Amino acid sequence: MHKITCLLLLFFLALVVPVSGQEVDPRSVDVSSLSDQQIMKLMTEIEKRGLSENEAMALARARGMSQAQIDALKRRMEEMKYSSEDTKRASEDGELMPLEDEFSEKAEIDTTKVDERIFGFSFFNNEKLSFEPNVNLPVPSSYVIGAGDEIFIDVWGASQQSYQIEVDRNGNINIPNIGPVHVGGITQGKASKVIFDKLTLIYRDLVNEQPRTFASINMGTIKAIKVNVIGEVFAPGTYTLPGTASAFNALYLSGGPNMTGSFRDIQVIRDGKVISHLDVYDYLINGNGSVNMPLRDGDIVMIPTYINRVKVGGELKREGIYEGKDGETISDLIKYSGGFTEEAYTHRLELYRNTSRQKQFKDVLNTKFETTGLSNGDSIFVGTILERFENKITIEGAVFRPGNYEMSEGLTLKELIDNADGVREDVFLNRGLITRLNEDLTLQNISFNVGEVLRGEKDIALQREDIVMISSIYDIRELQSIKIFGEVQQPGEFDYKENMSLADLILSAGGFKESASEAFVEISRRLNREEIKNVTEKVAHVFQFTVTKDLQLSDEDKRFVLKPFDQVFIRRAPGFTEGGNVKILGEVKFAGDYSLTSKKERLSDIINRAGGLTPDAFAKGAMLTRKNKVSQTIKRLREELMEKDTSLSFSDIGFDVVGIDLEKVMKNPGNRDDVFLQPGDELVVPRGMQTVKVSGEVLNPISTAYVKGKSLKHYIDHSGGFGLQAKKSKAYVIYPNGAAASTKKFLFFNRYPDVITGSEIVVPKKPERQPMTASAWIAIAGSLASLSLTIVTLVNKM
Repeated sequence: MHKITCLLLLFFLALVVPVSGQEVDPRSVDVSSLSDQQIMKLMTEIEKRGLSENEAMALARARGMSQAQIDALKRRMEEMKYSSEDTKRASEDGELMPLEDEFSEKAEIDTTKVDERIFGFSFFNNEKLSFEPNVNLPVPSSYVIGAGDEIFIDVWGASQQSYQIEVDRNGNINIPNIGPVHVGGITQGKASKVIFDKLTLIYRDLVNEQPRTFASINMGTIKAIKVNVIGEVFAPGTYTLPGTASAFNALYLSGGPNMTGSFRDIQVIRDGKVISHLDVYDYLINGNGSVNMPLRDGDIVMIPTYINRVKVGGELKREGIYEGKDGETISDLIKYSGGFTEEAYTHRLELYRNTSRQKQFKDVLNTKFETTGLSNGDSIFVGTILERFENKITIEGAVFRPGNYEMSEGLTLKELIDNADGVREDVFLNRGLITRLNEDLTLQNISFNVGEVLRGEKDIALQREDIVMISSIYDIRELQSIKIFGEVQQPGEFDYKENMSLADLILSAGGFKESASEAFVEISRRLNREEIKNVTEKVAHVFQFTVTKDLQLSDEDKRFVLKPFDQVFIRRAPGFTEGGNVKILGEVKFAGDYSLTSKKERLSDIINRAGGLTPDAFAKGAMLTRKNKVSQTIKRLREELMEKDTSLSFSDIGFDVVGIDLEKVMKNPGNRDDVFLQPGDELVVPRGMQTVKVSGEVLNPISTAYVKGKSLKHYIDHSGGFGLQAKKSKAYVIYPNGAAASTKKFLFFNRYPDVITGSEIVVPKKPERQPMTASAWIAIAGSLASLSLTIVTLVNKM
């Protein structure tokens, strides 16, 4: 068996090395002169025969190849292995297929020169659709065998033999001990039967009733075919394709028909005869796969110019440019474009046609779609249906089922109301309205008595597009409500209900708050219709009641019934207060929150309740802050003021600083600094301070040690002095308690405020002055010139 394998390997070497009529001596093979294709075929043959690389090299060495030749061959084989994964050609069933890099690649198409509206263009220029045959699949039985194809014949069982035979130029294969067998030009299926019949001449057991010898006949390497694509194609030329390639594969590689090419009559020419006319539309529209016929070596695919090209637009599913054959009609074209859209006006379409001298317009009714033929250059447009209804009427308002209804012949208003399941209980019976569209598209108003129509005393014939409006009694009157304000849980506006009493409304509002006054409930009522007929000073009626916490009324008050638009006011009890807390922080013995016990509780009182000041307390620096909620009205006023004067600014920090002197307060309780406290007040008593802060327009803003008796100038000097832009006359001091003092002017001298420990000295900056413009200087010069001229004139007169 090894001898046979070695002989096969030597036979293969003889096959790949071009030697004429000589026996190959392995020692004479120049490995470096072998082509990549020859090395690849050798690798494939070794793999096909089930040999490992080492076994193959051992056989070569046994036949006389030198170690240098073997090493060179191994290097070449390793290079081929790792150069590309695409060099492997073995399919799953072991059939040999041609290398992919031998095939032609798709031509580059300049899409800027293409009208992509042409139906079918994207079919041959789609990256996801190439029609490339799968080289790893078995060759179909319909494949026609040609010269260069390889056929594998394997015989096993009682007899064993394998043949790998190539079809020669005459279409024959030469089977040892049998002779030539003609298989060229017939399908694989027929060729397999012919070969099998020939094998039975030497393997009789193949046809026994219980054979012990078996044979399989398969295609090996399929020779690539060359196909010429000519005519109106984007990239005409000769293309190398797999042996099982089809017409669409060739068209894809060439880019398909160009701007003037036909999609409806692509011709396949074989041996000088047109054997098929391909209609791409039949494949695209009907999915007819037989259009994509297989090709043979030497076939010509010829694309002629288009036949009739027609543009379609409007309400068709696929707008574009289509090609029509002779004899085709508008009905066919509608089919190619996918049919009408849901908004299409299908009764008539517009046809624009070129005559030999000028353009022509035609109306094509739907009855003529099947008979109206197509001409080259036609344009077809499908319009949109009208935004109107031919049989719709509408009923709205106080009926059980308002909406749109079909306008049947002879439909009346009474019938429409019955179709809407009748009127609701709140219907306004005295009047209804019909809005009607006149023939000139103007609107007409028709009124009717709803009660009379319902009783059958009167009826109205309806027309298309009528809108019937039947009102509710609530539609024609003001929305009735009652409002309640003041000390209830949920003040606000409530729907009016008949026979509603005062207690009912208070209950709806969640009942009284604890702060409510039972003895002072007030109701304000509008003037009635009779009262408003005359102009008087009276604008409302006011009623007062007493209501207990459990909503009990006197017998007389129980009979009082609320009316629409009444306003109820629940007053607060005179002695009720929300109470409140104040907070004291810092250097007091018991800091924290304290509840106010009196409206006249003073600052000194709360200090005493907190246990007094600690020894480290700095009373002069104590600060009192008070919450300040700015109302929306004040905010709007401030915004208006800032719009008028951009120099103004307001801060909204949520609290105010109350200037106090706690030291004086504690020495003399009850004086003017001993203010009454309010809920939310916060008092901070700091620890004694030893510094003074200097900020603003000074050379070195710092905090420096406080020196008793020193003036403001002393601390300015310690911060480097005033800056160049300092506004000395406006320097001011902010004291630890939040109060401030400014510099006073005496003659030409500045009188600076006193400074205490913990103070902050602020030196403001001079405002920036805008330099005078050239126009201002010119105006001043002009004024001076005029003044000089006036003076000269007066002097001369004197």
